[in-house]
Amino acid sequence: MNPQIHAALAAVLLLAMGPLFAADPATEEFVGKVLETQNTAGAVIRGKLSVEDPSPDRAVAVQIRIRLRRDPNVTRLLYQVLWPATRKGEALYLERSVPGAITGFSFMPPDKTSPVNAAALARAYLDSDLTVEDLAEDFLHWPSQKISGEETIGTDVCKILDSRPPASAQSTYSLVRTWISAERLVPLRIEKFRDGRPAKRFTIQKTTRHEGIWVPVVTSVQSAGQSRETILELSRGERDVEIPLEEFTLDRIRQLAPTAADRKQ
Repeated sequence: MNPQIHAALAAVLLLAMGPLFAADPATEEFVGKVLETQNTAGAVIRGKLSVEDPSPDRAVAVQIRIRLRRDPNVTRLLYQVLWPATRKGEALYLERSVPGAITGFSFMPPDKTSPVNAAALARAYLDSDLTVEDLAEDFLHWPSQKISGEETIGTDVCKILDSRPPASAQSTYSLVRTWISAERLVPLRIEKFRDGRPAKRFTIQKTTRHEGIWVPVVTSVQSAGQSRETILELSRGERDVEIPLEEFTLDRIRQLAPTAADRKQ
């Protein structure tokens, strides 16, 4: 595994950006330390997204590339399918401003685009348990943050952080609860709630350490009441890379899509 993947992984999983607000100094200090491990201006990541489903026709396995660029007032994310050939070039571009607005578009080869609006946030990404909202949300920067307790996961004593969205947020979740290793500063579990009821659980199955920083590399996602499981496994990447704005344009995104001749093969 490329040792530079650590900050890129954290950026994809938590999408830290914008100013930090917390309910009390202890919470602010702790969350600040977690966000410090994720700080990067740009990242490129490759990984595998798979869905294990009791129904074989609903199983999914795709290789994806993720590009991240963080500027002072906006964060840009681009997800592109590299494999299989039948889905190559499918893309999702997300743009999040400091106030919290999420915009962007999805691209389906050869030339179909759909805007990312409020209705699209709950849409499943690549038929998985991850939604557009999950990929874009920056819940560690919501104004309401509170350490609500501690719990041991494996050998890690974790602080339990409760994050609640402000009224202005484009969130379908009423609460995000994160178990973060107090020593390693890495999230080991994330649970998301809607109207007080569990909606989704993220379980960190594998972590890695680089230059003293621990980060997740394999994450399981399960929706409440569902027997299937989505696995996001990030394999290699680079952090602190400068990604030109042109990489996020529709013209550049089209270049990865198969040509008409390719599709006939």
